[in-house]
Amino acid sequence: MRSKDNSTLRIVDLWTFKSTKSNKRYIVEVERFSNQFLGLKFYWKGVVESKNRYSLLTNDFEPRTIVMSCVYIMLEYFSRDNCVSFGFVAADDINSADSSNTPNKRFRFYRRLMLSIFGSETFAQGYDIKNSIYLLINKKMLRQGLISIAGIEAEISKLYEGEYSLVLD
Repeated sequence: MRSKDNSTLRIVDLWTFKSTKSNKRYIVEVERFSNQFLGLKFYWKGVVESKNRYSLLTNDFEPRTIVMSCVYIMLEYFSRDNCVSFGFVAADDINSADSSNTPNKRFRFYRRLMLSIFGSETFAQGYDIKNSIYLLINKKMLRQGLISIAGIEAEISKLYEGEYSLVLD
């Protein structure tokens, strides 16, 4: 399903999947940005109305299953367009202490999983620990000069307040 916000020109593809373990339905939002960049967000459908939906834990202890479903969605987009890049923000837990110098639990999990799934041949893996941002940047697009780290930082700064400093693995 695709939604379009005419006031911001945001295009968001909506995907759903159902966990076989917990029987819960999850929603994945894939937001399209410039330069074939896709941002992924996911949450349990039961908290769709909550402003904290990305931070809430279900306590079903199945993060790998949920994140792997997002990876399959990413692979589907990549099969359609091998120039796409991906990014996501590892939301802090609601009750977690704010420490911008150390990565949060979600960020550490996402990073470990992305490093084990995606090699270094196709994607450069970048991150900003302070803002809990993790990126899979298409190396072909980087080599061709169609995207740059500075350009990605500038795009993020346009959308979200704050300073961003990406580091490549």
